[in-house]
Amino acid sequence: MNEKPNFFNRAYRYTRALSRWIKSGRPVREEAEIARIFETCCKPCEAYEAENSSCGYCGCRVNLAKVAPLNKIAMATEECPLDKWGTNIQ
Repeated sequence: MNEKPNFFNRAYRYTRALSRWIKSGRPVREEAEIARIFETCCKPCEAYEAENSSCGYCGCRVNLAKVAPLNKIAMATEECPLDKWGTNIQ
C-alpha cells in the first residue's frame, strides 16, 4: 500500500470526485448498496482506517452515511482506486 495521501492530495481528489458527481447530476447509490459496499469491500480492506472512517489509499471518507458529499461510496459516479467496487463492479 502507498503512503497515506497528504492533505493537498486528499483535497485534490475530493474536489475531483465532487466535481464529477455534480456534473453528472448528483446521482446517489441506494442505502442498501452503500451498506453492501461498505461492509463487504471497505470495512474488511487492509487500507480502511476505522479511526477516521477513511481509505488509507486514496484518503476519501467511506462509511454508511447517505449524504454523498460526506461519503465517497454514496456518490454513484465514484469507484474504489483499488478496484474493489465502483460504477462497473458488482
